[in-house]
Amino acid sequence: MTSYDQDYAASDLWPTLNILDNSGFSAYNVPESGALDGRTLTLRLDGAGEVGVRFVGGGRLELREGLDVTSHVASVKEVDGGLFLVHFGRSDNELAAVVLVLDLVAGVVTVVGSSIVPGPAKGGLFAQEHVDGGAVDGDTLERHLRTSELVGRRVQYVYGPDNAYEHIYLHENAYAWHCLAGAEKGLADVDRARVWKIREDIYLLAWQEKVVPCDGVVILNFRAHQSTGRIWGYDTDAKTTNAIAMGARSVFLNHTAHDPASWAV
Repeated sequence: MTSYDQDYAASDLWPTLNILDNSGFSAYNVPESGALDGRTLTLRLDGAGEVGVRFVGGGRLELREGLDVTSHVASVKEVDGGLFLVHFGRSDNELAAVVLVLDLVAGVVTVVGSSIVPGPAKGGLFAQEHVDGGAVDGDTLERHLRTSELVGRRVQYVYGPDNAYEHIYLHENAYAWHCLAGAEKGLADVDRARVWKIREDIYLLAWQEKVVPCDGVVILNFRAHQSTGRIWGYDTDAKTTNAIAMGARSVFLNHTAHDPASWAV
């Protein structure tokens, strides 16, 4: 393993995605749920029309998109009562993955579609995201909305006994992360990040890294002091995509509020 003790590591020396996969990101994760097994949901998406999702069970689901039906290996986690985080790599396109945030109480869904495209990260690649909202089995106009409520918060996430990070939410479109322990210890960066409010004290965080070609999609449940989700992207050594399940205990450190009225001399 490369040592980072001497100086900040050049980006080409950063660990690849598969190295992170062996770093213990799931010690405190939410367990898999079978609560949706056997159910079929109709998602009416604002930008993609109607999509059917059938939860077959055994960690699989089927997507109906128009006349096409595809089967995928999926992770299903219930992060709050009636609130599910579902993620899967597309079996019909190795360079694409999907996350569903399903609030079956409110009848609302947010879909994050990720794909590997040419870009500035390692290997000349980048994880691109497309986010769409919609209704579940109905016509509700309610949606999960972008929020700035996390701006100024500093939070520590402990993924396991030897793996921890801190986040600082800088503004509505960026956050800073710093690895305290684990394969990326001593590394830090500022990346694009967006936040949606799902429920009171529960948020969806989606970020895109610019060094490693990957993105992260997680639910931050500050009520339960828990986060769960995944990092997905392309390992430039193995030449394949990979999804890393993530779950952490969250510790609120502090909140910084900037007051422009105090800037005047």
